[in-house]
Amino acid sequence: MKKRIILFVSVAIVLLIVFPIHAVEVCNVPPPDEPGPYHIGHYRVCFTVPPYGRYWATIRYPAIRDGWFAPKDVSGAPYPGIVVANGFAGSEWNIKWIPKHLASHGYVAICFTPPHKLSGDTTQWAYGFHGGIEKLKSQNSLWFSPIYGILDIETFGGIGLSMGGGGCIEATGANDSEIDAAVPLAPAGSDSAKEAAQNITVPTQLQVGTNDGMVPPEHVLPFYSDLIPDTSVKEYLSITGGNHIGFIDEFVAKFAEWFGIDNPRGIEFEEQRRISSKYFTAWFQYHLKGLTEYFTYIFGDEAQNDLDAGILSDLRFNIP
Repeated sequence: MKKRIILFVSVAIVLLIVFPIHAVEVCNVPPPDEPGPYHIGHYRVCFTVPPYGRYWATIRYPAIRDGWFAPKDVSGAPYPGIVVANGFAGSEWNIKWIPKHLASHGYVAICFTPPHKLSGDTTQWAYGFHGGIEKLKSQNSLWFSPIYGILDIETFGGIGLSMGGGGCIEATGANDSEIDAAVPLAPAGSDSAKEAAQNITVPTQLQVGTNDGMVPPEHVLPFYSDLIPDTSVKEYLSITGGNHIGFIDEFVAKFAEWFGIDNPRGIEFEEQRRISSKYFTAWFQYHLKGLTEYFTYIFGDEAQNDLDAGILSDLRFNIP
């Protein structure tokens, strides 16, 4: 019996020497382009930011079941907060796929509609990002709030489309910004956004579609190459066949397509959202939560594979 034990231990030691445990890389994080492990609770709020007025918004958060005012899921708390915004003439309800996806991956997301949807002033959207962060923090401190106590009040992200993307850049580059990572989608190139981009110090990922007829790639690339400092972590990616309306909910996108808004798409709307979500989710998971397993999706082999396969037409990143 003793000889068998000694033999077993000896074999185990040899196996550990030849095949050390740390040499086996185990990646068990949820893929960023698929729904995450959390159910999604939601409820409506509003906040006021002078001089613009009242912003209506929906807060979505990890919950133990899906639904309105669903009980929160505390298993992964505290969760970073993310503010989401649509663009010109848009409302939060027609870009809700983004906060839903992020909430399912363990974020408390607030998606707002600005008071003046037809305004060309990106600062209105920038104020919405600041106000959205403050609203999340105040809701986290109220004992009767659905998100009471589950928000990481020190960690925030921002993501916006078009005018919302320009506002995201402007809010991220503000002196008093609390945004720790940003993802502008086809951002509007206002003077205030361009000026603020030069002050950005946090990781920022820029996305655009090659077929975008409203904010084409040549209008987005300068944010990466000329405006956001090279001392900051930054990334630029162009989705092959994607257009502007492909970043919004499919029902609204098809409605806009029927009216001839934007250039024709080269890929299905669902595929554009999948690609987009892969990159912005991995960006937040890596930079807000410190989950290094997502490095491959934004800087490593997974990203390179998408470029080689033609899923992306352009991919550039800067890691100082």
